Amino acid sequence: MRKVIFNEDNVLIDSGTFFGRGVFETILIKNKPHFLKEHIERLNDGITKLSLGEHIKSDIVLEKINEYKLDNLALKLVVTEKNIIFSTRELKYKPDNYEKGFKVKIANNIRNSKSILTYIKSINYLDNLLEYEKANLEGYNEAIFLNENNCLTEGCTTNVFIIKDNNIYTPSEKCGLLNGIIRKYVIDNFNVYEKEISKEELLNAEEIFLTNSLVGVIKVSEIEGCKFKSRITEDIRKTYEEHIGVREV
Repeated sequence: MRKVIFNEDNVLIDSGTFFGRGVFETILIKNKPHFLKEHIERLNDGITKLSLGEHIKSDIVLEKINEYKLDNLALKLVVTEKNIIFSTRELKYKPDNYEKGFKVKIANNIRNSKSILTYIKSINYLDNLLEYEKANLEGYNEAIFLNENNCLTEGCTTNVFIIKDNNIYTPSEKCGLLNGIIRKYVIDNFNVYEKEISKEELLNAEEIFLTNSLVGVIKVSEIEGCKFKSRITEDIRKTYEEHIGVREV
């Protein structure tokens, strides 16, 4: 039996503590938990792949949300062999972020498309964290990775889409990326082509946007000096926010 923990008190020592063997999901809660079914499905897929034991049911998440009256925040759910950990944090994205868009850089490290961890939302997340923190210190909002073949993969915390000649493209999963919840929403609701995307194609795109469960859809205004438009991106963002019933801007 796992111990259920809120805000990381009394964590039991296991291979998650020693080796990063665990999975997590970060869920947007605004009036309700958005895409909860999809988050739990991906969480349980990771539990199976990492042999962490029994699956998690949505009921336990909803129970904690109701017990602590959680709303207008990010809920992080971590599962290891012996622990289920709930923690919360404020939503950091403000209207100004969407107005200005994200300033982005290319990460120094590469994404390994052959690693199993690339395709699991694992707590073994240090590559992403170090690149993200370095990007922030250099004045960027995000860093995006290329793989060993110099093809676009994903951001430290986001999935990446480009727009060229009114067509929407995103790297295929085999390039080395986590299939994000909002990435899947965009693919399911718009005409998106999945393909290998070179760095040159990225920098020559007309528009670029990023997605994740907390930011939703946000335009990229600049990548290392290259400027981008956001006409189609803003239409996609508006459609997404109407879908979840949240319109901030």
